[in-house]
Amino acid sequence: MERAIRVQCYQTLANYRKPSSFIIKETYPLPPYSTVLGMIHAICGFTELHRMKISIQGCNQGTVSELYTRYSFNAGGKYEPGRHQICVKDNDKEYGVFKGIANVELVCENSMIIHIVPEKEDFDIVYQSILMPKKYPALGRYEDLLDIQSVDIVNIYQVEEAEPEMDIYIPVNQFDDIDIRSATTYTLNKEYEITKNGLRRWKKDGGKVKVYYFPKGETVYDAYVDDYKGGSTVVALA
Repeated sequence: MERAIRVQCYQTLANYRKPSSFIIKETYPLPPYSTVLGMIHAICGFTELHRMKISIQGCNQGTVSELYTRYSFNAGGKYEPGRHQICVKDNDKEYGVFKGIANVELVCENSMIIHIVPEKEDFDIVYQSILMPKKYPALGRYEDLLDIQSVDIVNIYQVEEAEPEMDIYIPVNQFDDIDIRSATTYTLNKEYEITKNGLRRWKKDGGKVKVYYFPKGETVYDAYVDDYKGGSTVVALA
Protein backbone atom coordinates (compact mmCIF):
# COMPACT_ATOMS: atom_id res chain seq x y z
CA MET A 1 0.00 0.00 0.00
CA GLU A 2 1.00 3.62 -0.57
CA ARG A 3 -0.05 6.56 1.58
CA ALA A 4 -1.51 9.63 -0.09
CA ILE A 5 -2.99 12.98 0.89
CA ARG A 6 -6.58 13.22 -0.35
CA VAL A 7 -7.84 16.77 -0.97
CA GLN A 8 -11.48 17.43 -1.74
CA CYS A 9 -11.88 20.93 -3.15
CA TYR A 10 -14.06 23.25 -5.23
CA GLN A 11 -13.77 26.26 -7.54
CA THR A 12 -16.63 28.46 -8.71
CA LEU A 13 -14.81 29.67 -11.84
CA ALA A 14 -11.31 28.90 -13.11
CA ASN A 15 -9.14 28.97 -16.20
CA TYR A 16 -6.54 26.22 -16.59
CA ARG A 17 -5.01 27.72 -19.68
CA LYS A 18 -3.87 25.61 -22.60
CA PRO A 19 -0.36 26.81 -23.56
CA SER A 20 -1.26 26.93 -27.27
CA SER A 21 -4.18 29.36 -26.81
CA PHE A 22 -3.53 33.09 -27.16
CA ILE A 23 -6.38 35.05 -28.78
CA ILE A 24 -8.91 33.12 -26.70
CA LYS A 25 -7.55 31.70 -23.43
CA GLU A 26 -8.89 28.17 -23.72
CA THR A 27 -8.98 25.95 -20.67
CA TYR A 28 -8.39 22.32 -19.80
CA PRO A 29 -11.36 20.70 -18.03
CA LEU A 30 -9.13 20.02 -15.00
CA PRO A 31 -5.92 21.70 -13.83
CA PRO A 32 -2.75 20.17 -15.31
CA TYR A 33 -0.10 18.66 -13.05
CA SER A 34 2.16 21.73 -13.26
CA THR A 35 -0.64 23.96 -11.94
CA VAL A 36 -1.33 21.70 -8.97
CA LEU A 37 2.41 21.32 -8.25
CA GLY A 38 2.83 25.09 -8.34
CA MET A 39 -0.03 25.58 -5.89
CA ILE A 40 1.42 22.99 -3.48
CA HIS A 41 4.88 24.58 -3.64
CA ALA A 42 3.36 28.01 -2.99
CA ILE A 43 1.35 27.01 0.09
CA CYS A 44 4.31 25.01 1.48
CA GLY A 45 6.79 27.81 0.89
CA PHE A 46 9.02 25.57 -1.24
CA THR A 47 11.49 27.54 -3.36
CA GLU A 48 13.04 24.51 -5.12
CA LEU A 49 11.45 21.56 -6.86
CA HIS A 50 10.07 18.89 -4.52
CA ARG A 51 8.98 15.90 -6.54
CA MET A 52 5.62 14.26 -5.87
CA LYS A 53 3.06 12.11 -7.63
CA ILE A 54 -0.41 13.52 -8.25
CA SER A 55 -3.84 12.25 -9.31
CA ILE A 56 -6.48 14.76 -10.51
CA GLN A 57 -10.19 14.17 -11.06
CA GLY A 58 -13.33 16.28 -11.02
CA CYS A 59 -16.69 17.18 -12.46
CA ASN A 60 -18.02 20.57 -13.52
CA GLN A 61 -21.05 22.31 -15.01
CA GLY A 62 -19.44 23.20 -18.33
CA THR A 63 -17.68 26.37 -19.47
CA VAL A 64 -18.54 30.02 -20.10
CA SER A 65 -16.73 32.78 -21.96
CA GLU A 66 -15.79 36.02 -20.23
CA LEU A 67 -14.17 39.26 -21.41
CA TYR A 68 -10.93 40.52 -19.92
CA THR A 69 -8.59 43.44 -20.58
CA ARG A 70 -5.58 42.35 -22.61
CA TYR A 71 -2.25 44.21 -22.74
CA SER A 72 0.36 43.43 -25.38
CA PHE A 73 3.59 45.00 -26.61
CA ASN A 74 6.67 44.29 -28.66
CA ALA A 75 9.99 44.44 -26.84
CA GLY A 76 11.60 47.73 -27.77
CA GLY A 77 8.52 48.93 -29.63
CA LYS A 78 8.56 52.72 -29.77
CA TYR A 79 5.44 54.53 -28.62
CA GLU A 80 3.31 55.85 -31.50
CA PRO A 81 0.38 58.17 -30.65
CA GLY A 82 -2.82 56.98 -32.28
CA ARG A 83 -1.47 53.43 -32.57
CA HIS A 84 -0.74 52.56 -28.95
CA GLN A 85 -3.22 53.06 -26.13
CA ILE A 86 -0.61 53.31 -23.35
CA CYS A 87 2.80 54.94 -23.16
CA VAL A 88 5.36 53.47 -20.75
CA LYS A 89 8.34 55.68 -19.96
CA ASP A 90 11.75 54.28 -19.01
CA ASN A 91 14.28 57.05 -18.44
CA ASP A 92 14.35 58.91 -21.77
CA LYS A 93 12.66 56.17 -23.79
CA GLU A 94 8.96 55.68 -24.48
CA TYR A 95 7.44 52.27 -25.25
CA GLY A 96 4.01 51.58 -26.70
CA VAL A 97 1.50 49.15 -25.20
CA PHE A 98 -1.70 47.94 -26.86
CA LYS A 99 -4.82 47.69 -24.70
CA GLY A 100 -7.84 45.76 -25.86
CA ILE A 101 -10.54 43.21 -25.01
CA ALA A 102 -10.17 39.43 -25.36
CA ASN A 103 -12.02 36.31 -24.26
CA VAL A 104 -11.15 33.80 -21.56
CA GLU A 105 -12.83 30.42 -21.19
CA LEU A 106 -13.82 29.50 -17.63
CA VAL A 107 -14.72 26.15 -16.08
CA CYS A 108 -17.84 26.48 -13.90
CA GLU A 109 -18.47 24.91 -10.49
CA ASN A 110 -15.58 22.47 -10.58
CA SER A 111 -15.65 19.88 -7.77
CA MET A 112 -12.35 17.99 -7.56
CA ILE A 113 -10.50 15.28 -5.68
CA ILE A 114 -6.71 15.54 -5.79
CA HIS A 115 -4.42 12.84 -4.43
CA ILE A 116 -0.85 13.83 -3.58
CA VAL A 117 2.04 11.46 -2.80
CA PRO A 118 5.07 13.53 -1.75
CA GLU A 119 8.52 12.16 -0.98
CA LYS A 120 8.56 10.55 2.48
CA GLU A 121 10.45 13.43 4.08
CA ASP A 122 7.94 15.97 2.67
CA PHE A 123 4.73 14.12 3.56
CA ASP A 124 3.96 15.82 6.88
CA ILE A 125 5.05 19.24 5.57
CA VAL A 126 2.66 19.03 2.61
CA TYR A 127 -0.17 17.65 4.75
CA GLN A 128 0.11 20.38 7.39
CA SER A 129 0.54 23.09 4.75
CA ILE A 130 -2.69 22.08 3.00
CA LEU A 131 -4.48 22.15 6.36
CA MET A 132 -2.96 25.56 7.19
CA PRO A 133 -1.66 27.18 3.95
CA LYS A 134 1.00 29.89 4.13
CA LYS A 135 -0.96 31.77 1.43
CA TYR A 136 -4.47 31.40 0.07
CA PRO A 137 -4.46 28.54 -2.47
CA ALA A 138 -5.40 29.21 -6.09
CA LEU A 139 -5.50 26.98 -9.17
CA GLY A 140 -5.27 28.60 -12.60
CA ARG A 141 -5.10 32.39 -12.41
CA TYR A 142 -4.20 34.24 -9.20
CA GLU A 143 -7.86 35.15 -8.75
CA ASP A 144 -9.07 31.53 -9.18
CA LEU A 145 -9.21 30.78 -5.46
CA LEU A 146 -9.48 27.18 -4.29
CA ASP A 147 -11.98 26.17 -1.60
CA ILE A 148 -10.41 23.22 0.27
CA GLN A 149 -13.29 21.28 1.81
CA SER A 150 -11.48 18.34 3.41
CA VAL A 151 -7.97 16.92 3.76
CA ASP A 152 -7.37 13.27 4.69
CA ILE A 153 -4.59 10.70 4.70
CA VAL A 154 -5.57 7.54 2.81
CA ASN A 155 -4.02 4.29 1.65
CA ILE A 156 -3.92 3.33 -2.04
CA TYR A 157 -4.25 -0.26 -3.17
CA GLN A 158 -4.91 -2.15 -6.40
CA VAL A 159 -8.16 -3.83 -7.48
CA GLU A 160 -9.14 -5.77 -10.58
CA GLU A 161 -11.50 -3.08 -11.86
CA ALA A 162 -13.23 0.12 -10.79
CA GLU A 163 -15.38 2.90 -12.21
CA PRO A 164 -14.34 6.54 -11.64
CA GLU A 165 -17.11 8.63 -10.09
CA MET A 166 -15.58 11.74 -11.68
CA ASP A 167 -13.76 12.51 -14.92
CA ILE A 168 -10.08 11.80 -14.33
CA TYR A 169 -6.64 12.19 -15.90
CA ILE A 170 -5.07 8.74 -16.38
CA PRO A 171 -1.50 8.48 -17.76
CA VAL A 172 -1.46 6.64 -21.08
CA ASN A 173 1.32 4.34 -19.90
CA GLN A 174 -1.03 2.86 -17.30
CA PHE A 175 -3.04 1.21 -20.08
CA ASP A 176 -1.98 -1.91 -21.94
CA ASP A 177 -3.66 -2.76 -25.26
CA ILE A 178 -7.01 -1.24 -24.29
CA ASP A 179 -9.25 0.38 -26.90
CA ILE A 180 -10.30 3.73 -25.43
CA ARG A 181 -12.69 5.56 -27.74
CA SER A 182 -14.47 7.82 -25.26
CA ALA A 183 -11.38 9.53 -23.84
CA THR A 184 -9.62 12.70 -25.00
CA THR A 185 -5.81 12.67 -25.04
CA TYR A 186 -3.78 15.56 -23.64
CA THR A 187 -0.07 16.15 -23.14
CA LEU A 188 0.16 17.99 -19.83
CA ASN A 189 3.10 19.89 -18.37
CA LYS A 190 4.41 18.71 -15.02
CA GLU A 191 7.99 19.70 -14.11
CA TYR A 192 10.31 22.41 -15.40
CA GLU A 193 14.00 23.14 -14.95
CA ILE A 194 15.98 26.39 -14.85
CA THR A 195 18.41 26.83 -17.73
CA LYS A 196 21.85 28.45 -17.46
CA ASN A 197 20.26 31.65 -18.79
CA GLY A 198 17.76 31.63 -15.92
CA LEU A 199 14.82 30.62 -18.12
CA ARG A 200 12.22 27.97 -17.35
CA ARG A 201 12.12 24.95 -19.65
CA TRP A 202 9.96 21.84 -19.43
CA LYS A 203 12.19 18.90 -18.57
CA LYS A 204 12.80 16.26 -21.23
CA ASP A 205 12.41 13.46 -18.69
CA GLY A 206 9.20 13.82 -16.67
CA GLY A 207 8.48 17.35 -17.82
CA LYS A 208 5.37 16.34 -19.73
CA VAL A 209 2.81 13.57 -19.18
CA LYS A 210 0.55 12.14 -21.89
CA VAL A 211 -2.85 11.37 -20.37
CA TYR A 212 -6.37 10.29 -21.19
CA TYR A 213 -9.13 12.56 -19.92
CA PHE A 214 -11.13 9.54 -18.87
CA PRO A 215 -14.92 9.92 -18.43
CA LYS A 216 -16.70 8.85 -15.26
CA GLY A 217 -18.63 5.59 -15.36
CA GLU A 218 -16.18 3.84 -17.70
CA THR A 219 -14.45 0.74 -16.32
CA VAL A 220 -10.76 0.92 -15.47
CA TYR A 221 -9.03 -2.47 -15.16
CA ASP A 222 -6.13 -3.13 -12.78
CA ALA A 223 -7.09 0.15 -11.15
CA TYR A 224 -5.78 1.80 -8.02
CA VAL A 225 -8.26 3.09 -5.44
CA ASP A 226 -8.14 4.71 -2.01
CA ASP A 227 -9.74 3.50 1.24
CA TYR A 228 -11.41 6.81 2.15
CA LYS A 229 -14.35 6.00 4.46
CA GLY A 230 -14.38 2.46 3.16
CA GLY A 231 -14.99 3.70 -0.38
CA SER A 232 -13.09 3.10 -3.59
CA THR A 233 -12.22 6.38 -5.29
CA VAL A 234 -10.05 5.70 -8.34
CA VAL A 235 -6.51 7.07 -8.12
CA ALA A 236 -4.27 7.57 -11.20
CA LEU A 237 -0.90 8.90 -10.09
CA ALA A 238 1.54 10.60 -12.45
